[in-house]
Amino acid sequence: MIRFIDFHAHHVPESQDVVAVVDGRDTWGVHPWKADGDFVVPDLSEKMVIGECGLDALRGPSIDIQEEVFLQQIRLGEELKKPLVIHCVKAFDRLLRLRRELRPTMPWMLHGFRGKPQQLRSLLDAGFFVSFGFRHNEESLRLCPLERLMLETDDEMRHISILYNNVAAARGITIATFCDEMAKNYVAFFQKEPCLT
Repeated sequence: MIRFIDFHAHHVPESQDVVAVVDGRDTWGVHPWKADGDFVVPDLSEKMVIGECGLDALRGPSIDIQEEVFLQQIRLGEELKKPLVIHCVKAFDRLLRLRRELRPTMPWMLHGFRGKPQQLRSLLDAGFFVSFGFRHNEESLRLCPLERLMLETDDEMRHISILYNNVAAARGITIATFCDEMAKNYVAFFQKEPCLT
């Protein structure tokens, strides 16, 4: 039985009750840290999402180079009708500007969000889904509306159920209700039902 969805993971879960979107297996993208060279787009028919892609002002090539590579992936997502999983560090103004200017039709998810509520509000106002991992701002996680919330392990090896239980308890809802809400977000983001692979 599916109970938990891990919206962004770097490992295949061992547990049978987790649907995980695994970086590299289910996704393809040029991470901003590696955005300094030419890249070849493989066959993406089996991939669910473009990403991680995005902007990182602290690491990688110049932010202008990163933006150009990110733009190519945004266009690819629109062309192939695939959503984006976005890595963004210290470049939220640029990210929000691109979202406003390009008005993409495919959903974008900001992964590993640790920002404050004001930053969260900007992302929500711009139409983002926001994914939280084990390290997060508690107030932001509490304030994020269920219909835009996602949870992830990223590169953590802890079971995603720990995070689910903590968030459900903090919100005063049952774990079953919370899992149902996350399944709805999966469908809204990926346009398909979650299933074990």
